[in-house]
Amino acid sequence: MDHRVMKEFIEEFYDIGRIQRVEVMKQGTSSEAKCIDSSAGRFVLRKLRDERQAVNEERLHHVLSLQNISPAMVIARNGLSYVHLNDEIYNLQYYVEETVPYDQETMHFVEFGNMLARFHHAAYKLEIMDQQDRFALSLLWSQVRDEVRGSSSAIIGSLEGHVEQCTEYIVRNDSLIHGDLGVWNMLFMKQKTLLIDFGEVRRGDPHFDVAAALTSMIPATVRANECLSIIEDVMKGYAEAGGLLTREQLYEQIHLWLLRGWLAWIRERGVTSPMVQHMERGVRRVAVFKEMLL
Repeated sequence: MDHRVMKEFIEEFYDIGRIQRVEVMKQGTSSEAKCIDSSAGRFVLRKLRDERQAVNEERLHHVLSLQNISPAMVIARNGLSYVHLNDEIYNLQYYVEETVPYDQETMHFVEFGNMLARFHHAAYKLEIMDQQDRFALSLLWSQVRDEVRGSSSAIIGSLEGHVEQCTEYIVRNDSLIHGDLGVWNMLFMKQKTLLIDFGEVRRGDPHFDVAAALTSMIPATVRANECLSIIEDVMKGYAEAGGLLTREQLYEQIHLWLLRGWLAWIRERGVTSPMVQHMERGVRRVAVFKEMLL
């Protein structure tokens, strides 16, 4: 959609004044986003995958924005937080000003853990439309199994053992989880962190969200004692908000999260030299987390 048509579309469906500028933002895994400047302020327009995602995000944002865990949505003239244009679906969110780049040195990890527990608690009883886990381990493995088994690389061949281990972990589906909670789906501010892009939300294990957050926030180069301190701070904050995390389940979900990433890489790009190097580092990282948490 060109910008002229998009301006007319937004002005027709949303009461936010005249549109002055439309700028493409970084694309997420489950939506496309554009920054909208209007006479009423700044907003983020997101193209969603389908109506299922739109309904789920509407229900989540209604609860989470009240608790200052996610940005608020703009209600369209149809009374909903999403609109249709031909075969496409969009929602509009208020732009969050004064965000800062993620900085491990200034991050308040206890408060971050507290926020994650409040998110899981607030979302726990929400009814959402079922969504397929697009990166489910069984699905990924079925798609790359032959390529892995045919690889001459020993590290790639070892993936089958990792799959067998992760398949044995106890599966919990008693909570509503974000499903893709890396730093790319967070907005960092001086005093708080907001969660965005709930396109992968589903029933699952809250440890999975914590695992995704920690592995994306802690570089592989961080010393083990510093890494453990961050993990303990997050777990402390989570407990202070009434949540419960165990070291064993956290390790298992870290292992699972990283494994899914390796398999997804192979699915999307095949077995390459950079992928082999990435996995070698990842396997060493799994071992470090195992030593720290078990």
